[in-house]
Amino acid sequence: MPGAALPGNLRLTAIRKERAGPHHHPGYSLLTRLQEKDYEAAVNAICREHLGLAPDESLLVVADPPLVNLAGRIAGLASGLCRSARLLRVGDISRAGLAPAGFTFEALALADCALLVTSKSLSHTDVRRRACREAGRRIASLPGLTENMLLRLFASGRAEDLRRRTERLAAKVQGTREVCLRTPAGTDLELSVAGRRLYLDTGIYRERGSFGNLPAGEVSWAPAAGSARGKIVVDVAFAGIGAVDRLELEIETGAVVSAAGSQSDLVMKILAGPAERVLAEFGIGANPLATPCGITLEAEKAVGTVHFGFGDNRSFGGENAANGHWDAVLRCRGIDLDGKLLSLADPDPF
Repeated sequence: MPGAALPGNLRLTAIRKERAGPHHHPGYSLLTRLQEKDYEAAVNAICREHLGLAPDESLLVVADPPLVNLAGRIAGLASGLCRSARLLRVGDISRAGLAPAGFTFEALALADCALLVTSKSLSHTDVRRRACREAGRRIASLPGLTENMLLRLFASGRAEDLRRRTERLAAKVQGTREVCLRTPAGTDLELSVAGRRLYLDTGIYRERGSFGNLPAGEVSWAPAAGSARGKIVVDVAFAGIGAVDRLELEIETGAVVSAAGSQSDLVMKILAGPAERVLAEFGIGANPLATPCGITLEAEKAVGTVHFGFGDNRSFGGENAANGHWDAVLRCRGIDLDGKLLSLADPDPF
């Protein structure tokens, strides 16, 4: 299919509507009819239930080389749900938070909604922020998405249930000032969220300028600057690395000062400077379909996990500008919030 000639020499492909299924769009491989139905249901849930994509609106699916096939399949299926669906192929992403070649404000402004189906997160880029704030675009980021995740986590009718669960969790933690976290793996950390806004990632991005991750289902704060102190023991996943076990991070005055254990040398290279080592986020997972796996996008949403973000936190109320944002996910059975226990041990606590 021919690419459109647009500003910046964008590699933009218009996706043709196909009544017989996604047989001709980029990335198609032979699927059973049952699998096709599962794909159709998942893409319909993402577009209709999460983004609120209307028949007269347009969708842009952004993909880097590792995920262009899956993104093409999503764009092909979405083409039957809206006025137009286009696939934007961007360059390689060297690290999370760094906009690759072709990922521009002008490109995102071409459509009403966008899905960022990329190997590394583009959530914490100025391009994404501007598209939401200045152009009012509705955007969902799906970094590291796999076919398994697509088919398992986006069942029809689940979006509203997840929104309600996330809001119930938020009601339990709203107004928290002090957080104390201890886990069986060895985490022993205190931090303050006094005066910080509680952010909800409900998965519902139907309002102008709204943004979040898919899969969704978490509440989070940007901790008060310099307040975190103690030790974090990561036993699920670290962004940009994958699954880790017993990665120990020492925190003083709100930032990482040393690391030991699993992948510690690599982590300190990723968190390359003072701004990148700032403890920028504390979040709690609320999604019952998500599992504590090596893909941080999913793991941080799982019930029974918490996560700490490092680096940039300007997207959710913080002031730290950094060259990216990296999440560390750990298992947790309970959190002390202002001296009261929030239990996460129940399979369905929310």
